[in-house]
Amino acid sequence: MQSRASLILFITSFFPVAVFKVIARIGEASLAQAKLAVTIGLLLAGTQVILSTKWLGHSTYLEKAFLGFLAAGTVWVFFTPSSLSSLFAEHSTTLLYLTLFSVTLLPQVFGYDPFTHAIAKQWTPEAVWKTPQFRIINLRITHFWSGVFFLASLSCWLGHGKPFYAIVLPLILVLGIGLPFSKLYPGFYLKKEFSSPSPGASFSPRTARELISGMPHGFIGGQEVNADIQFDISGEGGGKMVLSIAGGRCTFREGEATSPLLTIRSPGEIWLKVSRGDINRAKALMDGFYQVEGDMSLLLRMGELFRAPSAS
Repeated sequence: MQSRASLILFITSFFPVAVFKVIARIGEASLAQAKLAVTIGLLLAGTQVILSTKWLGHSTYLEKAFLGFLAAGTVWVFFTPSSLSSLFAEHSTTLLYLTLFSVTLLPQVFGYDPFTHAIAKQWTPEAVWKTPQFRIINLRITHFWSGVFFLASLSCWLGHGKPFYAIVLPLILVLGIGLPFSKLYPGFYLKKEFSSPSPGASFSPRTARELISGMPHGFIGGQEVNADIQFDISGEGGGKMVLSIAGGRCTFREGEATSPLLTIRSPGEIWLKVSRGDINRAKALMDGFYQVEGDMSLLLRMGELFRAPSAS
C-alpha cells in the first residue's frame, strides 16, 4: 500500500508547479495571471505536503521547495507594489528553477542529505540506505539535477519567459534527460562498481543449497574476517544454512546462527542468478529481489571472499 502511495505522490508532486507554469506563462504573462497561478499552485502544493505527511510520514525537499516558492510568490504578487509584483510575473519561471537549483545544491553543502535521498528511500530497501554506494549514487544524481535546473533557469531567462523557453524546453530537460538519467544511473554505477565475475563452466549448481554448501571450497578470504553468514532461502532447494568464517577458513552447516553478522533472505532462483553473475548483486538488492540484515559491507565483499569452487 505504501509503495503505491509513494508512486502516486511522486507523480502528483509535480502537479502544483506544472499548473503554476502553464497559468503564469499563457499569453502575455500578466500580473493577474501570476496572482491566479500562485493561488492555485499554493493550494495544490499545500494539499500535496499534507497528503505526503499523512500517508508517508514525511515530505520531500521538492515538495517543500514548491510550497515555499509558491508561498513567497503569493506574498510577492499580493502584498508588494505593482512595480515589484510585475517583476515576479515577468520572471516567475526563472525564479522557480533557480529555487529548484538551490534545493539541489545547498542541503549537502550544509551537511544534510541530498534532495534525492527521500525519493530514493521510497524505492530501495532500508538495508542499503547507510551504504557509501547509496550516498554516492544520490550525490551524483543530485549534482546532475543541479545542472538540469540551472539550464532550465537559463532557458527561461534568455528566452524572456516565452512559452517554448519557459515550458517546453525545461520539460525536455526534466523529462527527457533528468528522469531517464535518474532511472538508469544507479544500475550503471552498480554494474561498474560490482561487476560479477563469470564462474567456470563446471560451476553449475542446480539449487541454492548446493551452491551455498559448496561456497567453503571457493573461499579465498583473509584472516581478518570473522563472521557467521545466515542464509534463509525460500523455494526449491532452500532452507536455513550458515557459513562460518573464522581463522582464514570457511565452513558450512545447516540451521541457524546465534548472532549472525549478516543475514540474507532470498528466493533460491534469485540467489543462484546473483551468484552466477546473471544479475548484479548490489542492483538486485536495491531493486528488492532479496533482503539483507546486518553488515552490508560484508555482503558487498562477498565477491572478493568467494570464487567459483571449480576455480579454487
